Amino acid sequence: MINIDFDNISEEFVYKAFGVDGNEAEALSDAYLELFELIGKESMLKLFKHFRGDKIDCPMRLYRPEFIADLAKQSADRRERAKIARAGGYSAKVIEGLLSKRRKENEVDFTEEDKQ
Repeated sequence: MINIDFDNISEEFVYKAFGVDGNEAEALSDAYLELFELIGKESMLKLFKHFRGDKIDCPMRLYRPEFIADLAKQSADRRERAKIARAGGYSAKVIEGLLSKRRKENEVDFTEEDKQ
């Protein structure tokens, strides 16, 4: 018989009360079993508590293109900028396009300042 104090219930408590330790493959749903195997019990329970019921979308790219462009801008060599772009998950064309757009915006800003 499982004795659960519903006034002080937590995911960790239920995990122990249900005897899940060592039986994760039988007890956990597929998505949570995969998380358990990937990041461990504590992190899996933390994700469950915080995001349960939500759909989590993990973008293909970890970094924002603006951040990668700022890093690439520091190099004058196009090949080095291309390496930085690829390391960040972007094509050189995307990063060069963003840098070009910024240059054009800066030119417009300078032209408007000259008029004042």
